[in-house]
Amino acid sequence: MRFHHASLTVSDLPAAMGFFGAAFGFAPDFVEEEMGADIARMAGHPGLLCAFTQMRAPGIDMVLELIAFTHPGGTPPADPLPWRPGAGHVCFHVDDMEEILTTCCAAGAEVLGEVIAFPGGRCCYLRTPGDAFVELEWMAPAT
Repeated sequence: MRFHHASLTVSDLPAAMGFFGAAFGFAPDFVEEEMGADIARMAGHPGLLCAFTQMRAPGIDMVLELIAFTHPGGTPPADPLPWRPGAGHVCFHVDDMEEILTTCCAAGAEVLGEVIAFPGGRCCYLRTPGDAFVELEWMAPAT
């Protein structure tokens, strides 16, 4: 068994793809514009549709999937709280917190609270375009 991908549900697939490309260098392996019957059967929700991509970035041994669901009743509103059950995030360990935070904000992300310090490092949560959540973490070099 091996890990294949991490998936984030987003409200706007093109916006999320643009952010992850600009901020972290992810590029799509493929994009599926409309998946219907298969996703409805897989999720057990008749009428459910989705568009999704699987993306890779140089030097990152992880496939990132971004997926936007729709259904006959419309798209549910994005949950603005990453700590609610069912919500999730991916965390990127960064070498320069200020540089990548500046890059992420320039690409449209917003810091949810503040950058906090903990023994040996710093971290923060971001909301990305498309309403996904990302954590940035910097660890002090070992001495």
